[in-house]
Amino acid sequence: MFKRFVFTALILSLVATSADAVTIVMGKRSRRYYRHALYVQKLKNDKLTIYKKYGYPVHRFRVYAYGEITEHWKYYAKGVEFVFDAKSKLVKTERFWPENRRGRIDRFPRY
Repeated sequence: MFKRFVFTALILSLVATSADAVTIVMGKRSRRYYRHALYVQKLKNDKLTIYKKYGYPVHRFRVYAYGEITEHWKYYAKGVEFVFDAKSKLVKTERFWPENRRGRIDRFPRY
């Protein structure tokens, strides 16, 4: 009984003192938001400036080629792709025609 009380008091004190803890939510969506928040805290250099301007990169992938790691962020709605090196520096920017997601869904109907 004493261990439960101490554990509960510890959790409550940590939540009360944490500036980031607004509410305690459980479930799949809350874990996704938590991972997103942790990812944003780790951004630096050019990745952080691109994130602030364009938002969270939904389409991002890492490529290991020729002994180098690059990360690609694509924003289909805005028609731009950013390529970063391993140190979060912007290597190149490619532009293409913005893609309408609704049009892509309508092209391939389910039934």
